[in-house]
Amino acid sequence: MDQATAARDALAKALYSHLFDHIVSQVNQCFPFKTSSTFIGVLDIAGFEFFDLNSFEQFCINYCNEKLQQFFNERVLKQEQELYKKEGLNVREIHFIDNQDCIDLIESKNNGILVLLNEESKLPKSTFQHFTTEVFQKNKGHFRLALPRKSHLVIHRNIKDDEGFLIRHFAGAVCYNTCEFIGKNNDALHSDLEAVLHTSQDNFLKSLFPNKQEADNFLLPTKKKLAFDSIGSKFKNQLNKLMEKLRNTGANFIRCIKPNGTMQSSSFEGGSILGQLECAGMVSVLQLMQEGYPSRTLFNDLYKMYGKYLPQKLAKLDPRTFCQALFRAVGMDSEDFKFGMTKVFFRPGKFAVFDQIMQSDPENLKALVSKVARWIVVNRWKKAIWCAISVQKLANKIKYRARACITIQKTVKMFLAWKRHRPRYDRI
Repeated sequence: MDQATAARDALAKALYSHLFDHIVSQVNQCFPFKTSSTFIGVLDIAGFEFFDLNSFEQFCINYCNEKLQQFFNERVLKQEQELYKKEGLNVREIHFIDNQDCIDLIESKNNGILVLLNEESKLPKSTFQHFTTEVFQKNKGHFRLALPRKSHLVIHRNIKDDEGFLIRHFAGAVCYNTCEFIGKNNDALHSDLEAVLHTSQDNFLKSLFPNKQEADNFLLPTKKKLAFDSIGSKFKNQLNKLMEKLRNTGANFIRCIKPNGTMQSSSFEGGSILGQLECAGMVSVLQLMQEGYPSRTLFNDLYKMYGKYLPQKLAKLDPRTFCQALFRAVGMDSEDFKFGMTKVFFRPGKFAVFDQIMQSDPENLKALVSKVARWIVVNRWKKAIWCAISVQKLANKIKYRARACITIQKTVKMFLAWKRHRPRYDRI
């Protein structure tokens, strides 16, 4: 009876999976182009899940959230600060919590939970108790892993040590009940059921399974066996492909915050919201935005964008000097922007203010051009004066050192003469 139920569920999942892939394929074929190097995609996933009873579904969803949180940390926090260092910006470093150890606990090739689950599922007599025990033995002392009795909820503390485990995720600790992990991880389809699908009288159903077997395979009295096919491995591979695609895109993030636990409008629980923001790394992001420069553009891009507004003699400036003159001319505060090696960085909202000034009426642009020209003349005059003063200081320093050398020589000669002739004076 249990085998029949498992076979029925596997058939339903296979039909659903192939139908879903077919719908996606049909939608993609409706696009007017087959391939494109540029696209706009929207990724909407289930948020972090935590219930009284957490099983394999919640484990996979939270594993996905861990991977996406790591991508968020890399793209928004880590890469941003690496760019500041590369460009030579003196911005205070913002620290954030790295969740790589939690991801390794789940997907490590040696002792990861998914690997141990697959190994247990292949055993002739697999049990969730043995699987749970293996998880603790192979990952003994891991900070992210704990016994169910460590949970702050009474309902989870009642779970036996070999019936579940607790993982400290980035969003909080979750206690998983492993009783159904092995069954839910098995996505096998019985060979005779697969043959039934291949020989179905429904043409649409047959088209969903393109890798047909010969009809004789269905009719011959072959040994029927249920091959193991891991849901966890499929999920891991699909997730890694998704992460690879995301890393090749310019991603923007929308964070959804649950305002309250009662599902009521206009109700905000401050403590809960703050906890969600801290767990999601938003506090670190806000600190980085306050300390850093979220808007940036290349010198050359600004030069191409606004060089047309200036006369030819001013437009011949090198891009960096051009940007310096432009920002001084429009009266931007030096705290609102910062020059790097190849880019100029702006405080939040300041680039929009600058662009609005540059898009103003011609009369204002004429005044702006005169300011740019005046700034260039003044700046060059200041540089000339500074160079002259520096040369004068250098000359004075050389003269001072020459006089100092003479004084040192006189003092040394006097000391040597005193040392040589002193015995003669002592005998007198």
